[in-house]
Amino acid sequence: MRKSLLTTFFFLFICLCASSQAADTAFASVRYTLKHIMDTTQPENPLISKMVLQLGKNMSNYTRDNTPVAGRDSVRNVVVSDVARSVSVSGGNISVVGGMPLQGGPSPFATLGNYYKDMNTSKMAYMQFAGGKVFSIEENTPVINWTITQDAKEIQGLQCQKAIGDFKGRTYEAWFCSSLPYSNGPWKLGGLPGLIIEASDTKKEVVFQFVGYENITKKAPVIEIPATALKTTPKEFKQYQDALQRDRDAGISNNASAGGAIIAVRGTMISSGTLTGPDGKPVKPRQMNNPIEKADK
Repeated sequence: MRKSLLTTFFFLFICLCASSQAADTAFASVRYTLKHIMDTTQPENPLISKMVLQLGKNMSNYTRDNTPVAGRDSVRNVVVSDVARSVSVSGGNISVVGGMPLQGGPSPFATLGNYYKDMNTSKMAYMQFAGGKVFSIEENTPVINWTITQDAKEIQGLQCQKAIGDFKGRTYEAWFCSSLPYSNGPWKLGGLPGLIIEASDTKKEVVFQFVGYENITKKAPVIEIPATALKTTPKEFKQYQDALQRDRDAGISNNASAGGAIIAVRGTMISSGTLTGPDGKPVKPRQMNNPIEKADK
């Protein structure tokens, strides 16, 4: 199966090349708290992440804020994808040999999950990991058909106006500030005549809450897609993931029939292991049954 996998997707790696988009420098940062009910059986236990949108003249980068989140899960035991030879946890850091951590602890690839938008080309790219490689998955910047309403409110001193739009199977209510004339926002959201300050879907399963805005005057971060990331498309990346999973399943089956010890999961989230909350009590692992991106209506 491994040989078949490499043969089947050899064309993919021939077509892939290193990202070479121009760099930009951030002039402002916008901080958000993302609350996502990723497990509908536990609506009281949303995934909470601190995020930051770095704004440049021509590019932006939406990424995780490294500042600790109050109440965030701490990992005492972790299950990893692929067949792991050893797992160790020390001081909140996870070390995995032969596998990849799926939740908790710093990622060995700092750019994973970053969303880059290029305003000059109307293209965007987001970073993902598969098969031991970091990919830059490129697509057109989404065009959302927003309806701007007359509703207005003040958010932390910013005068905002409400817009409603459908995107990836959800209806979003977004509050944008026209005095910050940047047609951008958290994640893939954007396209309004002002910066999106807050947004949420109508079911409140995905909520981007505004934390603050600041101009950057010193040590401005560079916004640049990593040169080592391999460029691909969403379709090609999905094909590659599916082939890796088939190869992994075949390896698990062969190992199990030989009586080997396996540490593996289905999908991309923890399916077993022990999580503890800030109070030290066990927390039931979340299942991914409610992704942010759902099928388009």
